[in-house]
Formats: sequence, structure tokens, C-alpha cells
Amino acid sequence: MSEVGRIKAINKASVHRICSGQVIFDLATAVKELVENALDAGATNIEVRLKEYGAELMEVADNGSGVDPENYQALTLKYHTSKISDFHDLQELSSFGFRGEALSSLCALSKLSVVTRTKEQDVGRRLEYDHEGVLVEQTAAARAVGTTVAVKEVFKTLPVRYKEFQRNTKREFARLCTVLQAYAVIATKCRIIATNQVGKNKRTTIVNTMGTGSLRGNIASIL
Repeated sequence: MSEVGRIKAINKASVHRICSGQVIFDLATAVKELVENALDAGATNIEVRLKEYGAELMEVADNGSGVDPENYQALTLKYHTSKISDFHDLQELSSFGFRGEALSSLCALSKLSVVTRTKEQDVGRRLEYDHEGVLVEQTAAARAVGTTVAVKEVFKTLPVRYKEFQRNTKREFARLCTVLQAYAVIATKCRIIATNQVGKNKRTTIVNTMGTGSLRGNIASIL
């Protein structure tokens, strides 16, 4: 039988990229996962910064608990999470996320970096990851307690998906805004602000809530 017709296993790296595209399938999903991580970390302030509608950069910064140094490598590995350890934990789940797939998938689909600091640390750390989710560089970085996740060139590792994304950036941006507004409404104890910058123009505010604890107040801020 020729090699063309032979059934064989897809290599591990390709499987990871293909499956990651099913976890993070648009900008809205990406920002949803990052905002949920921030809320799970106890953040009371979340800032989402976009460049070119998210096509160039999507950055989510929070004032949550930060990432402990012992978790730096596991942070972006598939099916690694601090939220559950086995299936039975799902019965008492109190967090948004639990699968341990989001950051791993974002690594496969983009250039991902993290700046984080816990209250026990005097200075933050900048963490750079490769497409396999492996920590490749770690340096000191100024930061208050919390975490910033930066996603650049999302979907570029999937050429067909990337071309489609480039053609429909504004449509995907609109869906992202809808998701952000939904979380901004329900997160009554967290201030959420989101901005977008096109070219060298000033940043445009998309969402801005005050986190005063009032659902009505959040709705008023959105509307």
C-alpha cells in the first residue's frame, strides 16, 4: 500500500493545534476563558486591552491572587488545573473553569506570555511559553499583585483559520464585546474595563463597570 493511502497517527504537535482550535475557536472564547480565570483568582479589578480589535494583541490584567512560582510550568499544560483533581470534584465546583485546557490551547494558537506576582513576592515574574505550553524564559518584571496574560497573533499557527479570522476581525470583535458585556453585568463585585486601540489612535472604551456590588448599576454602565 502506498504511503498516501496508509492510515497512520497524526503527530502530537499537530493534534495539539487541531484540538486547541476546538477549545478556543474565536476571540470571544479566548477573552471568556481569560476573564473567568481572573474572576476565579479573586480579582476585583480586570482590565482587557485590545489592539486592532484583538488581532494584534489581547491582554487581560487582574489584581487577583497571582500564580505561585511552583505552578509556573504547570500553568499552561493541558489538563493541569488547581480547581479539580478528579471527576467527583465537579459536584462541588465553585469556579468558572475546571478543565485545564484554555491556556494550553492559547499557547498552541498564539504567542502567549504571563506577568504575575503573589503577595509573598517582592517582584513579579515575566513568563514566556512556547506553542507546546513549555516555559522557555523567566525574568523579573515590575507588577503589583495579580496576573497579566498577553495573547499575540492568535490563530496564526492555523493558516486557514488565521486567514478567515483576518477577514472577519470586526465581526469577531463584536462577538467579543457581547461576551464582555455579559460578564461585566454579572460580576457585581469586580470592576471590568475593556479598551481597543486601532493604529496610533487613542484607546476606545468598550466596557466600563465600577464593581459596586449592584447588578442594576452594572446594567446601567453597560447601557
